[in-house]
Amino acid sequence: MKNRKLGKYSIIRRLGKGGMGIVFKALSPVIDKVVAIKVLEPSEVLEITMGSDQLNDIFLTEAKTLAGLHHRNLVTIWDFDYDDTGRPYFVMEYYCNNLGVMIGESFQVEKQSRLIHPEKVIHYGIQILDALAYLHHNNIVHRDIKPHNLLITDNDTVKICDFGMSLVDGVSFNGPDNMQIGSPCYTPPEQKKNPHQVDGRADCYSTAVLLYRMLTGTLPGMQSFPLSIINPLYDSKWDDFFRIGLSWNPEDRFQNAAQMQSALNKLNLHWQQQKARTNQESTPAVDSVKKLRSTPENRCGARALDHFKLTKLYRPHNYIYNLLTKSGTLVIDRSTNLIWQNDGSPYPLSWHGAEGYIRHLNKIRFAELDGWRLPTTDELMSLLDEPSNQPDGTFFDATKKWVWSCDLHGKSERWFVNLDMGYAGTQDKECLNFIRAVTNNINF
Repeated sequence: MKNRKLGKYSIIRRLGKGGMGIVFKALSPVIDKVVAIKVLEPSEVLEITMGSDQLNDIFLTEAKTLAGLHHRNLVTIWDFDYDDTGRPYFVMEYYCNNLGVMIGESFQVEKQSRLIHPEKVIHYGIQILDALAYLHHNNIVHRDIKPHNLLITDNDTVKICDFGMSLVDGVSFNGPDNMQIGSPCYTPPEQKKNPHQVDGRADCYSTAVLLYRMLTGTLPGMQSFPLSIINPLYDSKWDDFFRIGLSWNPEDRFQNAAQMQSALNKLNLHWQQQKARTNQESTPAVDSVKKLRSTPENRCGARALDHFKLTKLYRPHNYIYNLLTKSGTLVIDRSTNLIWQNDGSPYPLSWHGAEGYIRHLNKIRFAELDGWRLPTTDELMSLLDEPSNQPDGTFFDATKKWVWSCDLHGKSERWFVNLDMGYAGTQDKECLNFIRAVTNNINF
């Protein structure tokens, strides 16, 4: 892959592969802007069953569809061309995060995923439905709404991508009768029976599945329980929302995305009331100082989970009850004897930028202290609370969710911690995350 070119673009690495093609991370010439490139490279089975001409038509339709759309919650296409072998490709804006990775959904979709705070679920759901309302107004049915087709920007904005399965102006490609359109676990019954005759209510159903999964960590099934039974924090309004949203009969569902968005917006109040009561609970006392690793390490795969003491969903096996006090621009944690920046870096930076930021803090002796450094994954994980609790900004800037650690994941990736959704992960070191510097200098 080294020095490989795709047209005028320099390939950095492969991001993923689907039935229709491969997506690469690449650099545009001269200005070195990072982009995502989707190349038509269908599976052998798909090429045999559909033929190269039809696959080219589908790919071109996807590119044209994207090029004609203008909405803040849809990915933007920048360029289209053919490589030296005649394969078509199109260039899109690149984002480091997608919702599938963020919730921990693997290729074994039925496995448990991370539970997400209701505020976050509503925040994403409102954006998804806003984009769907726009698509449906333009006679486009996406037909493949799922976590991995939702990119998340640095400022927590949703971007819907992958329009290869879309129904545009009532026209769809004609694949084999037994060909599945969409992802089985997120597809409504009518789409499985007759995918070429669905309307926007199919996307609304898929969105309901997605929202249910984020709240419960599971997929809704034939014997799904109402949310109020799974978790008493949810009242009958939540049950009603999913009873309608997940109805097998399109006539019984929300009839359009705007109607579903309005209903979702009304679910805020009950959770806020419950959260206020939950926050009144006392925090257990800490008996002794927790000693955490402070030097960087290079860890990959299952060994990293064991070494960082993480679950399969990359969350802590055990949470630390912090003893935090705020002192000007600092937060002191007596449970770990660490001193943290309160605000951290003003802007997200690449990992190399993070190293420069740390050098700057030490040069100016930030807060009249020495020894500032990037925290280890262990140290960042010590700031996480149970998944049922969400950071409220009392001690740290809650808007700075993605934070770099000093730990390596191979040569080109680094470990980060998402303080908002409460998990660790890895990203290319060119991705942009915030820095929350730490020091062990506790002598004051």
